[in-house]
Amino acid sequence: MSSNRRTLLSLLFVLALGAAWFGVTSYIRAHVDDLIHASVGRHLPAFSLVDRTGRTWTDADVQGRRAVLHFFRSRCGACEAEAPAIRALEANLPGDVVLLHVMTDAVLEFEPELTAQTLAGKRFTRPVLMADAAFVNAFHKLAWSSVTPITYVVDAGGVVRFGLRGAQTEAAIEQALAAAR
Repeated sequence: MSSNRRTLLSLLFVLALGAAWFGVTSYIRAHVDDLIHASVGRHLPAFSLVDRTGRTWTDADVQGRRAVLHFFRSRCGACEAEAPAIRALEANLPGDVVLLHVMTDAVLEFEPELTAQTLAGKRFTRPVLMADAAFVNAFHKLAWSSVTPITYVVDAGGVVRFGLRGAQTEAAIEQALAAAR
């Protein structure tokens, strides 16, 4: 086989791999987006989750108030990129809004040391709830709990109004909160 033919075959192989990777990742993104958007318009599910201080939070704790549910995890580059905007949001949050961070490390079976290290680095001031399988399944399915960050905005009537996938800016979340009045 000539070197030109080998070069052409190698190039075609690389192009085929690239196309396959693009196709698979596009399918996954579209599927997760569909799951997230399926939560929009639904009532916030009943839940009982413990935060990092040991306090139990339930859906009654956010009843009658707008809420931001910020799903994140350890080993998430987009979560790291988003963290400064989330800390800024925490500092400027209106009084009628509850912000609950929802960490998926436990359902992903990450080591507690990694979770503690991630939490220390985030420096979040609002409650961080440790997600369980039922809570994750109520939103975007346990199988996709590693797809983070995802931020849900809930109106004061308890209806999920927005599901935002990927790193968000403070302004984007504030805009969703304003629309969820």
